[in-house]
Amino acid sequence: MLQILTILMSVFLLNACSTMPSGPSVLVLPGIGKNFDQFHNDDLVCRQLSHTQITTSRQQPDSKEDAQQDYDINYIQCMYGKGHRIPVPDELMYNSRLEEWFPPPPDMPAPPQAAGPEPSLNSLPAKAAKARK
Repeated sequence: MLQILTILMSVFLLNACSTMPSGPSVLVLPGIGKNFDQFHNDDLVCRQLSHTQITTSRQQPDSKEDAQQDYDINYIQCMYGKGHRIPVPDELMYNSRLEEWFPPPPDMPAPPQAAGPEPSLNSLPAKAAKARK
């Protein structure tokens, strides 16, 4: 009986030290034009890849949170690479519109002007063609 109790205690202790995540904690949506079967197959492949990346890493994660973060990063990269969509919080999105525009200070000098207009990329082949004639 004591031997069984010792084995059970060691199993519980080892399980408590386990840092292996059971799956991703992030949302991934199917890519445009991808059906559910493709999404499901890619999900399985990326879960396996993420698990392999963590278990074969030279540096073991310090905590369950670190292991989960590493797993999620590997999973997101894999799913994004396969063409699926990853929702991103608004505060991480780059906003191309400027929320506020401030004019330059009044004492700032004007930028230097070029001597003549720069040739555009579209006009270069036409000038080269005229030079060849």
